[in-house]
Amino acid sequence: MPPPPGPGGLADPPGRRPPRPAPVEDPEDVERVLRQNAARRAGRDELARAHPEFRQVSPQLGELDEQAMSDLAARDPEAAARLLAAMGRAFDPGLRAAARALACRLPVGAPRTGVPDRPGTRRMVTRRDDTGSDVDLDASLAARGAEPHWQPAHLHTRGWRATGRACVLLVDASGSVAGDELAVAVLTAAALAQRMRPGDEYAVVAFWSQAVVLRPLSADPRTDVVVDRLFDLAGGGTTDLDLGLRTAAAQLARSRAAARDVLLLSDGLPTDSPDPLPSAAALARAGAHLHVLSLSEEPESVANCAALAAAGDGRVAPLLRPTQAPAAVRTLLG
Repeated sequence: MPPPPGPGGLADPPGRRPPRPAPVEDPEDVERVLRQNAARRAGRDELARAHPEFRQVSPQLGELDEQAMSDLAARDPEAAARLLAAMGRAFDPGLRAAARALACRLPVGAPRTGVPDRPGTRRMVTRRDDTGSDVDLDASLAARGAEPHWQPAHLHTRGWRATGRACVLLVDASGSVAGDELAVAVLTAAALAQRMRPGDEYAVVAFWSQAVVLRPLSADPRTDVVVDRLFDLAGGGTTDLDLGLRTAAAQLARSRAAARDVLLLSDGLPTDSPDPLPSAAALARAGAHLHVLSLSEEPESVANCAALAAAGDGRVAPLLRPTQAPAAVRTLLG
């Protein structure tokens, strides 16, 4: 059967994909996308039906009893994480604000440890921009690959990079971001923020059929904006894993940090995406590491996550329950 007509009645060439959306990064555009993909709010009766402990934790309108939440977390940490995620999307604005504030300051572990580089030291690294002093011919040729013509994106240079860490949390929001998935994303973002030392940078990108920069790469230690945006995001749609990886790479390319990492929170299954392995390998060639927080135990998912991490010179850690998030982040980042 011939391919369907494209614009103007002409058939698209075999294998040709429609134009892919550019990543959304401008703050006003991000807010617009979040409004268009807003998560559904839950009423108190709905919360009480879904979570038996809700009335003890929130006995009155606008109230969140932190001691009751702490007691629940001691008895059943998974139930506490799910309830907190659900309350972060409550119709009740007072309860919603209290739940989100609590999510920003959950005790998820101690800061990362290890011996840092000496203050003021720098390293010579390959960069994908024109700020270096010399062209890195090998890296530039590898980036060009089989392309017949040179493009600006192919240029790699050598230059000095300051020590420190830059990390991008890449959240797969292609499924319904609710329940366990939302709690996992929020706790992972909080755990990542707490692993950062002063001067380290981190970003948060959500992706499905498009990619949205919820937090541009920054050394700002606050997590409130990220938590709010994760709670407000409904998610859904197809999975363009390649677009997510390329968006994360663009964020890291702005940093001069010596250690650069991407933490991919996903089941590793692209549904509408070019092969993501070349983009994973490009991260490794640029000196970054792609680590995968695997959300599924299905064999295909486990295999895909392992392949992505191997291509990106990184590691894999299972993340099947919300409370595993802090330990998984520690395992991958140290």
